[in-house]
Amino acid sequence: MAIADGPGQRLPLLVVATTNPGKRAEFARLLASLPWKVADLSLAGDGYVPPPEDGETYADNARTKALAAARASGRVALADDSGLEVEALDGAPGVHSARYGGEGLDDGGRVRRLLEALSGVPASRRGAAFVAHLTVASPDGRVLAEVEVAVGGRIAFAPRGHGGFGYDPVFEPLGMGCTMAELAPAAKDLFSHRGRATQLLLPALRRLALDVRAASA
Repeated sequence: MAIADGPGQRLPLLVVATTNPGKRAEFARLLASLPWKVADLSLAGDGYVPPPEDGETYADNARTKALAAARASGRVALADDSGLEVEALDGAPGVHSARYGGEGLDDGGRVRRLLEALSGVPASRRGAAFVAHLTVASPDGRVLAEVEVAVGGRIAFAPRGHGGFGYDPVFEPLGMGCTMAELAPAAKDLFSHRGRATQLLLPALRRLALDVRAASA
């Protein structure tokens, strides 16, 4: 995942702290307008050891991942932690969304587990929110910028659509009439929790790119 250098330019490098192919592709689109060359965790090689995602909040986990990626790569790093909060499940799976139902499940298995937990729950009680927290950190251990966004919606009765990843096939954003997985990638970027959070973070990332380039000049 990379942005090509512009003519006559040397772009600073931003590491996105994920090994999830869906997130890599999504961030590649979301960050495409920025004056950064964007790389994933392969840049850090064997120096990156995934930290445990055992924080009590999305912010805890995003900061831990961003700081670990920045230290291992020696570059500014961006990490996210996100989750699905379902009203009828008292906010679960929340920060445990990526491991909901047990470590052995894939995305499809977690979606099936969620629908089983909501069996018999009517549409009026299937409210939910997708939450994303994004953190940017530097190799010297500083948190440089953070944002958190929640997008409201509801859980569908069955999966629909073939795009996206995670819980996208069963999450219907408010007023959309379709699931995240039924949206084209460009439309999803406008309405998704990660898309909206990244939009809020873009001004800070632009300023950081200028600072990094000035420091290395």
